[in-house]
Amino acid sequence: MISQVISNILNFGKSSPASLKGRTITDWSFLLPRTPRKIDQRAASKFIAGRRILVTGAGGTIGSELARQIAAFSPAHLALVDNAEFALYQIDLELKEAGYGDIISSALTDVCRMEHLKSVFQRVKPEIVVHAAAFKHVPIVEENRCAGALTNVFGAKSVFDMSLAIGAEAVVFISTDKAVNPTSFMGATKRIAELYAQALDVAQNDTRFVTVRFGNVLGSTGSVVPLFKRQIERGGPITVTHPDILRFFMTTREAVQLVLQASSLDSGQQSIVTHDGRVFVLDMGDPVKIIDLAKRMVTAYGLKSPEDIEIKFTGLRPGEKLFEEIFLDTEKLIKTGTDGVLLASPAMIDLPLLSPRLGDVIESAKEANLSGLDEAVHHLVPEFSVTRGDSSSVRNQSNQ
Repeated sequence: MISQVISNILNFGKSSPASLKGRTITDWSFLLPRTPRKIDQRAASKFIAGRRILVTGAGGTIGSELARQIAAFSPAHLALVDNAEFALYQIDLELKEAGYGDIISSALTDVCRMEHLKSVFQRVKPEIVVHAAAFKHVPIVEENRCAGALTNVFGAKSVFDMSLAIGAEAVVFISTDKAVNPTSFMGATKRIAELYAQALDVAQNDTRFVTVRFGNVLGSTGSVVPLFKRQIERGGPITVTHPDILRFFMTTREAVQLVLQASSLDSGQQSIVTHDGRVFVLDMGDPVKIIDLAKRMVTAYGLKSPEDIEIKFTGLRPGEKLFEEIFLDTEKLIKTGTDGVLLASPAMIDLPLLSPRLGDVIESAKEANLSGLDEAVHHLVPEFSVTRGDSSSVRNQSNQ
């Protein structure tokens, strides 16, 4: 069925408007300009099998796919943690119906509530922690910076600290390309979480901290694919921020396979060159023009643009870049020997120097002190700048 849909797309305009209705988020690979990688998962399976695993943000797009793939690798236990009740219910129900009920548990827990988080960690005693919980929508976080900093910085710190306290073997932190040269507040908060993971990794030898950085996932919650799908089915117009805007994309399944592959590479089971405070970067291929993606979706419905569906340009939103980077020009990328996974060497801040500044970010966020928060974030991530003077704090776009 899917092959027929792809064939129709390649034949330009042969699909009916119903051809995309009911598709799941794993069906969007036809929008990529490349074939998704076929990834050998034996190392990831060995990394997971027989261990106690905890996944935060388990109800989200990435978190739920992590839960599916991890469950299939026979962990001793899989704990699902999320603060969204319905999202947690959905992945809990799905895994139970798939036959994994004996090995899973679910905790309706906010990563910013330390006592609740402590209770979960003490009960589960995870050996591997995968931290995917975050606020990720750039414009929403831009307008709600204190909430964004609490979840993305304080929440990450809480998970990392609890992992150390419980004696976890490894922590895998899911980061983003928006943490590189961030113009968005969301990206800056993710970079701060990266810095803390790096600092903890070099400060002790018991728990390994692995950061995995990648771009957009096709069909994820809040992304352009479901937005365009809805707009097309309503008759248009499709809204694109800028005619030249580019983004990296992967399928959800491919991204999670590479996350687990990168994590297993650093587990000591395979011999590769690593750095303390290591950050793995997923090779996402060439970036995709959003307008081209929109046109391909219109074609998939058997329609034409602009004749049938208009495409309107709405302008870059606060914090948005035209082009995202997955690593800095100054970072030396090292091949890992695994297709699709590279090792970066971003700058680090030692824990004694980082901790006071991190405290400033968290305290300002807790106190809803926006000016203090912006200043504290800028101190830790100097490339992130703020143009003051209005409530939205439009970010400096000069590094685009």
